[in-house]
Amino acid sequence: MRTPLQILFLILVTDLPPSIALGMEPGEANILKMRPRPKEEPIVLMWMWLAMIMNGAVLTIVVVAVYLISLVNYCDGEILQENIYLLDSYTERLSKAQTVAFISLVWSENIRAYISRSFTNPMWHDILGNKHMQKAIVMAQICLYVAVLTPYLSDRILGLRGLEIGFFGWVLALAGPVGCFILSESCKLISAYQAKKHQDSLSIADTPPAAAPIKVVGSKNAKMAAPVPVQPVKKGWFQCCMGGIF
Repeated sequence: MRTPLQILFLILVTDLPPSIALGMEPGEANILKMRPRPKEEPIVLMWMWLAMIMNGAVLTIVVVAVYLISLVNYCDGEILQENIYLLDSYTERLSKAQTVAFISLVWSENIRAYISRSFTNPMWHDILGNKHMQKAIVMAQICLYVAVLTPYLSDRILGLRGLEIGFFGWVLALAGPVGCFILSESCKLISAYQAKKHQDSLSIADTPPAAAPIKVVGSKNAKMAAPVPVQPVKKGWFQCCMGGIF
């Protein structure tokens, strides 16, 4: 029952407050400078879905990597369950690895709460603009240290061993938020390019097409025919997703 309790603690105590605070984020200052979007467009565009998928993949890869390194360190180089169960005191060894991954995940989620404030702006842009976020992060951090450092609650109820992971465990857990910060901010470069391409496409769509007048041949007094309007080319979902890269 320990692992479900850890997941429940992550969702309700350390992840939920920053998520609520994120919903209170003020609007971006340059929102009125953006082109109005057609009413037919969905709220979440394809390039936004791509950004969310990339960030989810980054978090998964980083935390799984931290957990695997923890298993190698605490379980004598073993990462497979059937081999770990053959070790002496395998329960304590697994708990130490889970504790490192638990701490790393909470730290990473707190960093991502700041990163997720904008698809394109860097994390440090107006980082203190949402006072509710500061309160939520402080609350999440306090709950984290209470969970991993309080005797009986940590080892008997949650199955965590923050007092036993040592200096290496805490440093390894720090690799999670650092990796999330570097990779997620790098993904924003792609999102910023795609957002700019989307704004450019809206600007082109709003511009009246300039059609050259057609001269009627064969008439003594040549007349100019009415210009033929040019219909905008519709893009497929893949082109919209990739922001015009292809």
